[in-house]
Amino acid sequence: MIDEVRLAYAALATHGAPAENGLTVLPLQSVKGIFVAVDTQSRQHLLLETDAEVIAAPNVSTLTVMTRILIIDGRNARLLDIVCLFTSLSEVFDHFADAIIERVTDGGEPPNVALNNVLSGWRDFLVAPKGPLGRDKLAATLGELLVVRDVVRSGTTDIGFWVGPFGQRHDLRSGSTAVEVKTTRSHTGYRVTIHGEDQLLYPDNGTLHIHLVRLEEVHDGSVRVSTVVDDLLAAGVSAEKLFAALAANGVPIAEIPASDGISFEVRERVTFLIDDKTPRIVPESFVSGRRPTGVLDISYVIDLTGAVQDSLTDAAYAALMSSFTTTVTT
Repeated sequence: MIDEVRLAYAALATHGAPAENGLTVLPLQSVKGIFVAVDTQSRQHLLLETDAEVIAAPNVSTLTVMTRILIIDGRNARLLDIVCLFTSLSEVFDHFADAIIERVTDGGEPPNVALNNVLSGWRDFLVAPKGPLGRDKLAATLGELLVVRDVVRSGTTDIGFWVGPFGQRHDLRSGSTAVEVKTTRSHTGYRVTIHGEDQLLYPDNGTLHIHLVRLEEVHDGSVRVSTVVDDLLAAGVSAEKLFAALAANGVPIAEIPASDGISFEVRERVTFLIDDKTPRIVPESFVSGRRPTGVLDISYVIDLTGAVQDSLTDAAYAALMSSFTTTVTT
C-alpha cells in the first residue's frame, strides 16, 4: 500500500495548484472510500469516509484533523480529513497514512479509531524538524544501518536485533551472537574508541565481533542515511520499528530530509572477532573485578591493525549476518 500512497501523492504534485481553499483529490484504486489530496499550501491530506461527526483533536502540533463534506460520485460524503501541516514531514506522513489505511482495511477499524491507535505509536515521529543533524551522528548511524541492511538482505524483516539504540550493551544482538559497529571517517588506521568496561564483553557462551565501517564524506556521494532507510522500508521492515530505533539513536526521522545533502562513500568495511588476544578492558582487568569506586566512566582507544590479517572473509561475514535471521533478542 505504501507504494500506492507515495505514487498518489506524487501524481497530485503534478496536477498544479487546486482552486482557492480547495483540494485536489485522488482516490486510492485498491481500496474504497479512501482518498489522498493536497491543498493550496501543498499540504498532504488523508481522507477517509466516516460516520463519526465529532473527531477528537490529535494533540500533535504537526497535524490537524477535521471532518468535511465532499461530493463523491454524485453524493455527499462525510470524510475524516487528516492534514500534515509541515511539507518537510511528507515522507513520514506517507508511512503514517499507510499505517492508518492498513488498520482500516485489514483490521476493520473505524477511521477515527485507526487514527488514535496509530497516533499512540507515532507521536514521537510527527515532530517538526529542527535542522540538519551533525555529520558525526549521521556517519555513526549510517554505519549501523549498513549492517542492519546486510542482515535484512540475509532473509528477515524483523530488526529486533538492532538493540544498541535502546541502551543495550552491543549494537546488534541475536541470541548469543553480538556485533558492535564502529564508524570512522579517518582515511587510515584501525583505531576504535570503546566505551565502558563491558562493551567488549562477549555474550555468555557466545561471540562478539567489531565491524568497522570507513566512510568518506563526498559531495553527491552514493550513500546517505535516507537511501539506506528507503532500502529497509522497501524490503518490508516495519516503518514504526525503524523510526523508533532511529529516534532512539538520536536521528529522528523528521530530521533526515534536512540532512540529505550530507553523503558518503564507503571506503572499507572489515570485521574482527573479539577474543582473548584482543586488547581490551573488562571487569576482570581490575583487582576487585569491577570498576574502582569513584571512577564514573571509562573510554579508551584500541588499535586493531594487528588483527586485520585475521579479519572475517566475505563468506564468514555473510554467515554472521545470516545468524541474526534465526533468533532475535527483543
